[in-house]
Amino acid sequence: MTLLDWIAAGVVVGSMLYLTFALTIPQWIRLLRRGEGVALWPQRGDREVEWWKQLVMILVGIGLGIVLFRYLWIPFAQIPEPGLTRLRIAGLVLYAGGFAFMMWARKTLGRNWGISTSMKAKLQADHELVRHGPYAMVRHPMYFGALVLSVGAVLVYPMWVILLLAVSMMFSLTMRARREEEVLAARFGTAWDEYKRQTKFIIPYIF
Repeated sequence: MTLLDWIAAGVVVGSMLYLTFALTIPQWIRLLRRGEGVALWPQRGDREVEWWKQLVMILVGIGLGIVLFRYLWIPFAQIPEPGLTRLRIAGLVLYAGGFAFMMWARKTLGRNWGISTSMKAKLQADHELVRHGPYAMVRHPMYFGALVLSVGAVLVYPMWVILLLAVSMMFSLTMRARREEEVLAARFGTAWDEYKRQTKFIIPYIF
């Protein structure tokens, strides 16, 4: 492995481990146990879903991801040097920038953060409409950061599995953002309408 390979692996793998096992899963389980988190396991009526079932679903998803990486770690394009190295460096810069933007948005959101899905979004009882920091530019800055991050990942690792995950993420995050906006509009009414007029959906100053 070259020095660039080691740097890329450290940045990508380290950030993914942090996002998954340090930032997301522990906080989501705490919200779920307080009744404030979105359940991934289908609920029936008002019956409470055990948090461990949600964790099992996540672990199954991680297992499927490992299988995909095992069989789809195949280049989708043959890029000769030195073009490939330049492309990977640009991708690493994009990846780091997207990750930093996500962390800025996450810190700004604070206690209002919570997991949503493309089918379900849930606000906390004392949820606030955050409109400062990156939220002054775009309504879903964490998702924008994730999209930039995914594009960077495709450039760093031009493999079919990375491309597949990036495209899937783009569709999923767009659907989740639409679902969240429905819930936010219902909760905040005219305040949300005003905020929506002043900001872009998912790409700052553009869309």
